[in-house]
Amino acid sequence: MSKKIDPKTDHFEIAIILSYLNSNSKKIFNEIILAKKNNMWATIIVFSLTILDNIFHQDDTNYLVEGLELNKIKYSKDISWLRKKRNEILHYENSDNDESIRFFNDEDLKKDSFKAYNILCKNLIKLHKRSKI
Repeated sequence: MSKKIDPKTDHFEIAIILSYLNSNSKKIFNEIILAKKNNMWATIIVFSLTILDNIFHQDDTNYLVEGLELNKIKYSKDISWLRKKRNEILHYENSDNDESIRFFNDEDLKKDSFKAYNILCKNLIKLHKRSKI
């Protein structure tokens, strides 16, 4: 996700992502789009993982990728980072320094939200590599 938004590129990216999602995840992704427009950085982080978790916990993921590939994605460094960030936001977890609760500043959340969105997009593509757009 670039910092400068090209409406044509952004529209194309959104259309591709929406084609990968079920109806519930589409609604959540639309909230991510609204959050991006309104500088709601924490929302982007939390909902990015929510969409991926919805996919990971589906009854049948065989149509996506093989089981070993799914586990490789689920337990990747990127997903672990995203889960940690989401937990820090929702549960005030800070494993780096147990002495104090970390208060998030807007610039850090913004940077992390770009990374979270990119992790979401990258992993949706990995999970749906068998799909035709």
